[in-house]
Amino acid sequence: MRLETWLPIYKRICDDFGFSMEEDLKAARSLADLIEDRGEMTLEGIRSGFPKSVLICGGGPRLSEELSSISVERYVVVADSATSVLLDAGIAANMIVTDLDGVVEDQVEMNRGGTTVFVHAHGDNQPAVMKYFRHFVGPLVGTCQCEPPMGLVNFGGFTDGDRAACICAELGAETLSLAGFDFRNPAEKSGRSPEVKARKLGWAEKILHRLASDGVKILDASTEREIF
Repeated sequence: MRLETWLPIYKRICDDFGFSMEEDLKAARSLADLIEDRGEMTLEGIRSGFPKSVLICGGGPRLSEELSSISVERYVVVADSATSVLLDAGIAANMIVTDLDGVVEDQVEMNRGGTTVFVHAHGDNQPAVMKYFRHFVGPLVGTCQCEPPMGLVNFGGFTDGDRAACICAELGAETLSLAGFDFRNPAEKSGRSPEVKARKLGWAEKILHRLASDGVKILDASTEREIF
């Protein structure tokens, strides 16, 4: 998603949830200071030959069940907590999109094995970024949801799942097959409000709708039928 398309959506999201754009920018600058030119080098490497079709795994409660019935012999992208599900299933992802609120050790393990990690900075996760950044020794790209400082990218997206879709679309994917995406029954997380999570997934669904309206084909991975 182009920055000029995304930023008005981002402002509406901040207004909806009361997020601080100033804190988001502060977090983005902190990550940019850490990552320097490492992210640009990684991004340049994966842009070339990026596949036209990818499988994106979200952190929905039925992901493990869905994985047993779909083909994973393709480019696999996982959103944050879905990393642990794939690791348990013995499936290595090609890309992880995370704001570091899943089991980060599992993400670090995959990254060490060569999986590219898109690590996201926002106002609420600055301590996690500072704690875990140095452990990611493999390919890494930094993302943010505000105007990106040098060294970071912003391809749009709010939750890890729809952000993964936006990233893949901007890298050249034309078909996105989704597994583990449940916009009505979010997976429970300790200390997290189900009501707030449901509202966030509502925005994620709107963003995926926007991608579809821009010509990206979005499929249910289990049925291979278009969702939007």
